[in-house]
Amino acid sequence: MLTRALTVVAALAVLAAAWFGWSWWSAARDDGLARGREREAVLTAASGQLEVLNTIDYRSGAKDVDRWLGVTTGRLGKDLTGDRQIQIDRANTSKTIATAKLKQAAVTELDATAGTARLMAVLDVKVSTGGGSAAPKVSRLTVDYQRVEDGWKVSAVQAAGS
Repeated sequence: MLTRALTVVAALAVLAAAWFGWSWWSAARDDGLARGREREAVLTAASGQLEVLNTIDYRSGAKDVDRWLGVTTGRLGKDLTGDRQIQIDRANTSKTIATAKLKQAAVTELDATAGTARLMAVLDVKVSTGGGSAAPKVSRLTVDYQRVEDGWKVSAVQAAGS
C-alpha cells in the first residue's frame, strides 16, 4: 500500500514538473512577452529622455543641449546638432530655466522588427525666463522612437492636441 502511494505521488510530481517546464518554455518563446519587453524598454527610455529634452538652464546651456543630442537620433538629432549654438544662445538671451517631469506615457504603436515605436506622453514643465518665477504648464506630446545600437532614442517630437 505504501509503495503504491509513493508511486502515485512520484507520478504526480513528474507530471507537475513536466507541465511547469512546458509552461515556462512556452512563455519564454511567446511573442506577446517579447513585445511586452520592447514596450517596457521604450517606456524606460522615455521616462528619462523626455525630461532631458524639456530641460535647460541657461547657466549650463551647452551641457544641457549636449544631453539633448545624446537622447536623440535621426532627423531630430541632426536638426538639433545643426541648431546647437542657436539653442544655447536663445537660452542665454532669455535666461531660460526649464525643468520637466514625466507624468504619464503610453506606447501606442510598436514595430519591433523595424525598430520603431510611437508613444503619447504628458509632462509637467516649469519654465522661467529673465529671472522671473517659474510658470507651470502641461505638455502633451506624440513621440517617435527608433531603436539604435545602444537602445531606444527619440527620433521625432510634436505637440499633441489638448
